[in-house]
Amino acid sequence: MQRVIPSQLIGIYRYYNKQGHFHYIKLFDDFERTLAYRSGIRNYDRFISLNGINIENETLDQITKRFKNQLNLPVQMLVCSPSTYHYYKSNNIIIHQNLATVQHLKPVFDISCNTIFISF
Repeated sequence: MQRVIPSQLIGIYRYYNKQGHFHYIKLFDDFERTLAYRSGIRNYDRFISLNGINIENETLDQITKRFKNQLNLPVQMLVCSPSTYHYYKSNNIIIHQNLATVQHLKPVFDISCNTIFISF
């Protein structure tokens, strides 16, 4: 995903499930207009990596810092559905971007300078 301006956000809220030990994503209420939704991300997808760096063992504050430090860069996220996450974790398979089952989607660019999101 590529923002038009660095201060523009991609349209996600990030959460951590303490019991299951995983990060997951929820989209903004007006989700159909967000970069995240247009890129294929869906509510409750598990968040695995940001720009090639695994974030599974990071805190929400550390992830927020990563987003802020990379504002000028395209955002590449590795996410998976809850069922896919469960399958891989149940079989002790590490989820990473070079798995044969990973689909690399076409980049999504924001073409509208009129829409600026205020929060992650």
